[in-house]
This record gives sequence, C-alpha cells and structure tokens, in this order.
Amino acid sequence: MKKILFLLLFLPLLVSAQNTAFKKKSEQIDQYLGKLMKDWNIPGLALVIVEKDKVIYSKGFGYRDLENQLPVTESTLFPIASNTKLFTATLATLLAAEGKLSLDVPVKQYLPELNFNNPELNFKVTLRDMLSHRTGLPAYDGIWLNAPFKRKDLVHKVYFMKPSLGFREGYIYNNNMYTIAGIAMEEITGKSWEQNIRERIFEPLGMSSSGFTGIGPTPQNHSLSYFESEEGGKLKARTFLAQSESLAPAGNIYSNMLDMSKWLSLQINGGKYKGNQVISAAAIEETKIPNAISDKRGRYDELSNSIYALGRILQSYKGTKMISHTGSIDGFYSNMTYLPKDSIALFIVHNSMSAGSLRSVMNLPIIDILQNRELTDWSGRYRKDYLEAQERNKKAVDEINASKVKNTYPSHPANAYTGKFIHPVYGEIQIGLTDNNLHVQYRSLNATLHHWHYDQFITMDDGKGFPDMRINFLTNDKGEIDKILTRPFGDPATEFIRVK
Repeated sequence: MKKILFLLLFLPLLVSAQNTAFKKKSEQIDQYLGKLMKDWNIPGLALVIVEKDKVIYSKGFGYRDLENQLPVTESTLFPIASNTKLFTATLATLLAAEGKLSLDVPVKQYLPELNFNNPELNFKVTLRDMLSHRTGLPAYDGIWLNAPFKRKDLVHKVYFMKPSLGFREGYIYNNNMYTIAGIAMEEITGKSWEQNIRERIFEPLGMSSSGFTGIGPTPQNHSLSYFESEEGGKLKARTFLAQSESLAPAGNIYSNMLDMSKWLSLQINGGKYKGNQVISAAAIEETKIPNAISDKRGRYDELSNSIYALGRILQSYKGTKMISHTGSIDGFYSNMTYLPKDSIALFIVHNSMSAGSLRSVMNLPIIDILQNRELTDWSGRYRKDYLEAQERNKKAVDEINASKVKNTYPSHPANAYTGKFIHPVYGEIQIGLTDNNLHVQYRSLNATLHHWHYDQFITMDDGKGFPDMRINFLTNDKGEIDKILTRPFGDPATEFIRVK
C-alpha cells in the first residue's frame, strides 16, 4: 500500500519534470528554426513531431503569402513532393500483402503495353526495381515536368528512355518509374492512383485536408513558394508549376502538419492509428527492406552511407538508426524522418528555392536537440557550400557570356524559323512570329526568343521561375531549318523534328 501511495505521489512530479524538459527542447527547436529562416531568408516553414502516438510539437513559422502577410500555421497546406513516394510504395506493399500483386515479377505482366528500350528490361524489371530506383534508366525529368499529356501516355514514352547503367547495376533516382508503378496499380485495382491513396490511406487516417495537385481548385490555405530575384535578391512568388498529372505517384500529394502527424503516427506504430490496423504491419515492414545503395561515398563522418528501400532511405546519424526521405518541387522542400528505436518521427517543410539544399539536413539539428546531443552546424556547412556554388554558377554564366560571338546574325529570315517541332518523348515546341520577333511556346512557357549568335536563340528570366531555354536551329542538306536542338528542362540535348 505504501509503495502504491509513493507512486501516486511521485508520478505527477515525474510528468512535470518530463514536461519541463521537453519545454526546454521545444524552445531550442524554436530558436534553431528561427535562425535557420533568418540565415537562409526562408519566408515560411512548418514542423510536426510525433512521439509514439502523441503529437509533441506542431508549429508554423513565417508566412505562406508574403504580399498579404498570411502566416504559416499547422493547417497550412504544402506540397510534400517526393515524400509522396512512401504513399505509393505503401500502396504497393499493401496490395502485395493482400495477394493482389507481386513486387518481384516483371511489371510487364501487369502492363503488357510497356516496352523498354533494352529488351532485357522487359523480362526483368519488377515493381521492386522501379520503387527502389535500380532499373538503370536515367532520370529524364524533362518528360514529366510541366507536362500536358495524360499519365498513361508515359507508358509508351518509356521505350525512348535509354539506360545509362546495366540492370540493377546501380542507383539512379527516377520519378518516371514511380509513375509507371502507379499506373500498374491502377490496372490491377481498376481505380485511379488518387482513388487508391484516398480510400486506402487518407480516409482511414482522417487525412481530410490532404489532396493531389491538379485535382480540383488549389485550396485557399495553400502556401506560395518563393525565389530570390536577380534584382538584389528580393523574394518573388514562383508561379511556374513543374507538377503534372504524369508525376502524381512520384510527387503530387499536398498536406499539412495536422494530417502528416497521423501518417507519422502510423509509421511509428506499425501501421496502426488510434488502435486500428490501417496498413498491415507486414506491408509497413516491406517498405523498410534495403534494396539499393543510394550513397556509396558518404561525405560526413556523422552520417553513414545510405541505402534505398521502398520510398525510404535507411541511414544512421551519430549512431542512431534513421529512416527518412526528402521532397522538392516548385520551391517547396520537405523532410520526413523516423527514428525507430526512439519511436519518434518528424516532418518539416519550407517554401524557399534558395534554401532547397537544406532539405536533406534540416532535420538533423532537431534530432540532436531531441537526443540531448551537441548541435552540429549543418546550416553553416550547407550555407558555405551554397555560397561557393553561387560563385561557380556566376563564373559559369560569365564564361557562357564570353563565348557569345559578337556581330553575328541569323542565317535565315525570321519567318523561316517558325513552325511546329516535335519529339516522341518531350512533345511539341511551337515557334511563332509576332511583330518580327520570334517566340517559343513549350508546355506552359510562352516567351520571346532573343538572338544569341548565329542560329542560337535564348529565353530570358520571366520573373516567374520558368527555366531559361537555349534553342539551336539546325538545317538540312538544302539549307532549310528542319530541326531544333535543346535541353528540355536540363535533360540531355535533344533534337525536335520540324513537321510543318
């Protein structure tokens, strides 16, 4: 009886001490995030931390809309970008656990119309290969970026993607393969990827605010993202949208801290949420199985080499096992991290393009604080890298400008450059003429072409965040303009053939 009485008396003191200890940690996290935002000129940021089945921290900082001074809160919606991949991978492992598909048979069994450039891949590539980035296919991000075509059109474009590594020879991050995996699951279930995610994950978890970019109107409390303009580094809202329907299974979910806390809780508790087994424990564990070494070299002593599982990266940080993934799209950058031994998970997101490189390390000082360790200045390290990269980029631009041959002229009259130019993977480029000025229309870009030298033209920063394009017009044996050579969104140089 005395022991019970002692425990009853001591328990409130213990809880109070724990609350006081975390209050100090919470204040440290606030300070860290405040400094991070100041050092990197980040307009808005949000963080949620879950321990076991409880939200222990959930806050927004700064602004989701600078012009109208609208603050970031825990209900502000952000794209989670490639953190979408764990949802897609979980759907695959869930369907596998239910016997509706296999992760380890050729995906062509589910998509007969899928054909790779290399016949070997037709007989070998599985969903597991696609979901762990080990097909040997390069990224080809210019295919989905800002793309106007339907998702299933991607299936026929895969044939034109040439491998740069042998099958399972190495790791190459590939968003397109996640989309193909999503299409395969659509065929298997008879439902869209979005419908599967909503019915199997969002609704059971009560993630009522989460949705999919491009499906319905943009919610009013969705954050804007910002980039630093060339005029004095002033922050400007980005209006160019890279996301498209063809990206969806790889990166189109948006969410907020309230909803993401439920997803984090499910990860910590083996697929359970509020006592209900939403996702089978076996399906959750399958996403944690290592499949491909994603970082063979390693750069910092504090971090081990990383291994890609399914929509997750396995790594250790200062001896602590860490399961994480990052996301980046349209000026939004996020990090989702799970510490299995501590039963703690966090999700952090911000809306600044210039601070994009932070996405892989902005979680680490928070882990240091939670584990009562000395903070490593990851922000300082990456800021130094960023400034050095800025200098290199400036020199590269200066070198490009110096390479311009002065006093040259186009070889043809302006109207000879107009027409439609197509590529079976990247689509259509339209060159038009207005008031004797050439202009280019490619996907959502509609911009004036400025003469560079000879038959090369460029677009210039439109202040909206659309990447600049450099277009080189090529001629046939008769001297007629018949091709365009350009790099669609940074992909390898590609020829577009004139059709009219």
